[in-house]
Amino acid sequence: MSPQTQITITHKNDLRTYLGDWKTQMGTIYISIEKRDPEESKRYHMTRIPQPIESFSFNSDDFSIVLRYLDNTLRILEETPVTPIEFPYQAYSEARVFLKAFFIFLRILLDDLAGIIEHFYKKNERFYKKKERLGRIRGFNDLLKKADMSKGPENLSKLLRPRCSWFQELKKTRDDLVHNYDSILISFKQNGKGRNVVGHFNIKEPTRYVHEDTRKYIGLALSEYQRLIDDLLDHFDERFKDWYGIVQGKTSRTTTIIEGGITLWWAYKYGNYRDQTLKVDERQENLG
Repeated sequence: MSPQTQITITHKNDLRTYLGDWKTQMGTIYISIEKRDPEESKRYHMTRIPQPIESFSFNSDDFSIVLRYLDNTLRILEETPVTPIEFPYQAYSEARVFLKAFFIFLRILLDDLAGIIEHFYKKNERFYKKKERLGRIRGFNDLLKKADMSKGPENLSKLLRPRCSWFQELKKTRDDLVHNYDSILISFKQNGKGRNVVGHFNIKEPTRYVHEDTRKYIGLALSEYQRLIDDLLDHFDERFKDWYGIVQGKTSRTTTIIEGGITLWWAYKYGNYRDQTLKVDERQENLG
């Protein structure tokens, strides 16, 4: 977003807020049953925030920074004529860096989600027969493999299976960049309105891919990511009722106001993400 654009996102499907509410409710339940059933109350007592939840919080902030800088550099590339004299070499180099970081950080966030899911299922294994338990998870890819093989709770597998196709492309690109000596280059084309449409492609053969519109590509990826979170929160609503006696639904979730909210902004503006609880306020302010 340019300095003149102010974004405010309002949404009920914010995972950090949802987990913060869960932690608060767990503390309330612990206090209410500690005296009458000390052994049972141990299930609700936390001495620290679970590590995957803490990691997700930090990495979400880092991801927002990456997206903000990527948006700024893309705007420069979109608005500058592509000529040898005026070519924005620094913005081009920075856009490549932030685009590469996008793939890496989104992959990290998905692994954090896998860790959060593993944490809750591991803590509540007593609710499942041995063959239905989730077991050890080594990242989001491992979680999808278990879902594809119907290992673990069926409701969770049903939620995860539709994510296999879009995740595999993301995983492949990230693996090529990190492990297979690949790089990302930027492409340009005129949109007929005096602006450039910025795309990207890799240089490694034979797995070359070309995306003609980087904004649309990222928007669609983040739309899929947010829809995964939406479904996961619905799933946790059901599971938390069984596990902890916490009754909550979409309408009763805490409304989160996010100043900036660039992750959801990308999904909404370029990935056609919509939700009945989502509100996007995009204002232009005159700084002069």
